[in-house]
Amino acid sequence: MPWCGGDARSSSNRLPDLQLSPNLIRVVYATPADGPDNFAADAPLIAADVGAIDAWWRGQDPTRAPRWDLYPFAGCAPGFGQLDISFVRLESPGSAYLEVSSRAFHLATQLLDAASDDTKTLVYYDGPVGEQDICGTSGVEPHGGGTFGFAFVWLAACEADLGQAGEKARTAAHELLHDLGAEPDSGPPHACPAPTTGHPCDSPTDILYPYVRPGEPLASAVLDAGRDDYYAHSGSWWDVQDSDWLARLPQFPLTISIEGARGRVVNGTRTVSCPTACSLATDNGAQVQLVAIPAAGSRFVGWKGACGGRGTCAPTMDGARSLTAVFGAASFALTVAVSGRGRVIGVGVSCASRCSGVLPGAATTRLRARPAAGYRLAGWGGDCHGVGTCTLAGDRAHRVTARFARA
Repeated sequence: MPWCGGDARSSSNRLPDLQLSPNLIRVVYATPADGPDNFAADAPLIAADVGAIDAWWRGQDPTRAPRWDLYPFAGCAPGFGQLDISFVRLESPGSAYLEVSSRAFHLATQLLDAASDDTKTLVYYDGPVGEQDICGTSGVEPHGGGTFGFAFVWLAACEADLGQAGEKARTAAHELLHDLGAEPDSGPPHACPAPTTGHPCDSPTDILYPYVRPGEPLASAVLDAGRDDYYAHSGSWWDVQDSDWLARLPQFPLTISIEGARGRVVNGTRTVSCPTACSLATDNGAQVQLVAIPAAGSRFVGWKGACGGRGTCAPTMDGARSLTAVFGAASFALTVAVSGRGRVIGVGVSCASRCSGVLPGAATTRLRARPAAGYRLAGWGGDCHGVGTCTLAGDRAHRVTARFARA
């Protein structure tokens, strides 16, 4: 599978994302300080395996799929060529990560800056390992994410079949399920005994079975054999099918456009609009809450398309939706009061007593005082001072007084 990022390296999340939800599964290629740089060669293979995991998952459950972090690379067709794969050169040499019991902890500690409380991170580690029969690892985080939301695949261990939907892909899916909360050490009916707790032992075909035959392909695995241990079960313990990091299918595109002056659209605390337009994958049946926020010097005129008015836009995503946030130049009230004999002139006002006008947003406005014959400007008051030209910024409403006195 071609990966559209080419040789481009980024250690942080590329924006914009192509999912409306912030609960994304990020993919990271990590190598030690003295390790190899196989990123350009491995990134397309990682994208191929992630695409295979996604297809396998949809085949097991047509109502769910992992919510992968995708990025709209220029000229890239929709699909896993858009997978946002980060490159991280670790701080320590490979010798610091040899011990299997502490490797995941050390890696997670160094990768925390690239994580957030909304993300899960699938890490492909390209460094030396002291054992060849442990293919990956992860913790169990039923309701957690981000800070400790890591799953690891050891590229130097087990089968060298990256990109072939084989044992590496099966390992990635296995460890990701652990990171999504599968399964509690006790509670499910087929929990394995120590030392392999956290796995089901009812079927060797289960993707979460603690052992796998070398070279076993992903396609031969089953997502919770019997559906009674960790996925789509009827028990009282955590069900991975309920994870926020799984999209509810079918997803529908939400296209958001910006028109006019500057502004943005937010969903909660997260900006979801691009400079012109974005199409975001949105869960089936999701109730979206969108708010338009104008930039300085702009004002929100209103919605067009799936929403109207100027309030919160809340479409129900039971189909594709398109909407436009229209922004215009801001304007602010200007109030002028004159005492004595004279006139204030500027921005559409010519005021000899009391008057009001409109200040254009994001622009500087100048008012001039013209005394009558035999009078002089004694001084400005309100938002202006002195006896020179009154200069006002177009950032808020202003009140100005001009006092004229006999010369």
